[in-house]
Amino acid sequence: MKVIVGLGNPGSEYELTRHNAGFQVMRRLSTMTGGEWKIVKNLQAAVIKGRIGSHDVVLAMPQTFMNLSGHAAVAILQWFKLSHKDMLVIHDDVSINLGRLKFQQAGSAGGQHGIESIIKQLGGLKDFDRLKFGVGPDPGGASRANYVLGKVSQTDWWLYEKCINSAADAVGTYLDKGMLEAMNGVNGVNFGMTEAEEKLEAEKKRLKAEQDKARKESLEKERLEKERLEKERLEEEDENPDAPDDV
Repeated sequence: MKVIVGLGNPGSEYELTRHNAGFQVMRRLSTMTGGEWKIVKNLQAAVIKGRIGSHDVVLAMPQTFMNLSGHAAVAILQWFKLSHKDMLVIHDDVSINLGRLKFQQAGSAGGQHGIESIIKQLGGLKDFDRLKFGVGPDPGGASRANYVLGKVSQTDWWLYEKCINSAADAVGTYLDKGMLEAMNGVNGVNFGMTEAEEKLEAEKKRLKAEQDKARKESLEKERLEKERLEKERLEEEDENPDAPDDV
């Protein structure tokens, strides 16, 4: 069983804010289970226990507010007798631009207060899986808090929704094929590209792959040629053991 925790703040006033990207992905995932959210007071979270594909999952949205997310996350793990390594946390990340997702295994909180809370409640353990949802660019400084608590603009909403759906699909890959396959699927992908830009990027990657292959083949050919010449030299020495050295 996997516990998937999406971070955000409860309450309608936070519903469409950048900080609630984790909640939005969880709502999309809930449609894949067919279950309904239930507030479990002793877990301090809205929870669904169900299946995504062939996998048993617990979906959770902490109702503690972002800065205390760890209380709910740890309570859920303890209730279901699971390890923190059985948990995937989905959260917004202002250091990553909107249009990008990133799976990560372990690591520091990077200033994300929900992750800070989870690490603290786990006694400093950091080796749990995360899916970062880019909401940047980061305005920095004192503007950051208001930015993440601000609503996604109408101009950017199409991309925000696209990333929500892509993140949910990526969780399916994570469950079916594991972290490495999930990372390969989304890390480094810019979901904000137009179709023409995607084709151009794909062509660049294809050309680079061909160049890398040609370079490897050239180096291998050079290595084999050196081995051939060295072998010939040694054979000549064996055939003429008393031949004087060149002067």
